[in-house]
Amino acid sequence: MVRKMVSMMLSLVMLITVLAACSGNSGGNAENTQGNTPSGSEAPDNSGSDGVAANPADVKADLTWFGLTSPEQFEERYGQYIKQKFPNINITYINQTDDRKLEQVIASGTEIDMFLSSAGELREDYVPANMAMDLGPLLKKHDVDTGTIEQAYLDPVTIDGKVNLLPVSDNKFVMYYNKGIFDRFGVEYPKDGITWDEALELSKKITRNEGGKQYIGLWMSPKHYLRVAQNSAGFVDPETNKATVNNDQWKFIFEKIFYNFTRDPGVQKRATDDWFAHVDFNRDFVIGMYVYTSGWMQDAEKNLAMDWDIAAVPSFADMPGVNTQPYATYVGISALSKNQDASMQVMKYLISEEYQTIMSKKGMITPLKTQSVRDAAFADYPFASEKNIAALYYGKPAPSRVLTQYDELVIENAFDQEAVKQIAMGNLDVNTALRQAEENANKLIQEQLAQK
Repeated sequence: MVRKMVSMMLSLVMLITVLAACSGNSGGNAENTQGNTPSGSEAPDNSGSDGVAANPADVKADLTWFGLTSPEQFEERYGQYIKQKFPNINITYINQTDDRKLEQVIASGTEIDMFLSSAGELREDYVPANMAMDLGPLLKKHDVDTGTIEQAYLDPVTIDGKVNLLPVSDNKFVMYYNKGIFDRFGVEYPKDGITWDEALELSKKITRNEGGKQYIGLWMSPKHYLRVAQNSAGFVDPETNKATVNNDQWKFIFEKIFYNFTRDPGVQKRATDDWFAHVDFNRDFVIGMYVYTSGWMQDAEKNLAMDWDIAAVPSFADMPGVNTQPYATYVGISALSKNQDASMQVMKYLISEEYQTIMSKKGMITPLKTQSVRDAAFADYPFASEKNIAALYYGKPAPSRVLTQYDELVIENAFDQEAVKQIAMGNLDVNTALRQAEENANKLIQEQLAQK
């Protein structure tokens, strides 16, 4: 306990030093170009007696943001547009690092007004910190219409019937494919709407060892897909904090995907000798199809083969048209903020068609149902007219799984590092892998619980 307290005090000293440097630095990052008045200080929200302003220029506040994204990315995606819309709002952005985490920022006395989050981080970080809040009253006060948002994005951040965050973008999952590999082996390209069984048949036509090079028909980033699997299987029982992965739901996923796609002896040998990675698809060009997020498309020249395209993620035969779960970025307002009205006006702008259209053109996937905003997807990119952009919105999002603060222990450790690898290498059958994964996950959860 003493060691933990000493560590916290040292981290606090480091944090205060960093925050002081940020406010005094004249560089171009979002957190140091907006002045250094802390949230809740002498620049109140003068948006009217009821806190609601018709003119964005009348909204005056100093807002402190917190999030995982870098200062440069925050400025590029959010800061510059907020400042253009609200010229009298000053923003200080603090990004989380290993030495500057949420609990340390709070302990330093810094008052956070708004934050970027995922649905998982809401439960892992912001609920325990008492920063999560029911947005309902503010949404009503500021006449915010959440009906424009796809419901699948609101469900994972609704706790006890109360919406705690609003989505600003999604990292949509798609199936990339390398046309060059398909052409080389005379295989037809994948199409939107194919099932996992049909994708398996395409994969078999590509998987082979040619000239000492092992080609693999289809793979993915397992931990990313596990978070958004289309049958919405959960990882942990929120009532008991026990892992719930040794069951038919996960057996279905593991058999259909991780087991079926790795039965070729050459694939198993490659998995054993050198575990699969992104570069197998986008640098070494030995994987024909790869399931990953739309983020690759934002820097396609760096991340993708010259002749690439996308199709919707394959669906399960008994769940036609059901895509992956949302993998969204959300924005929240701190329950401790003294600038909640100004924060809500910013939030209202971030889910507006005006802002969402700008970001859609830049490759950020909108959570809005508005067709014109969706049609603008990647419009700023030369490849937009040549690629199957419609795949981004094919079908409907799967319902969100039940989320808990211990999910990542199962995903990262018990599944991604152990069960998936052992199956792909041919070392374990699915039943044994899931049983061991549940046992390992429960040990990890208990270890974390013991530290509290």
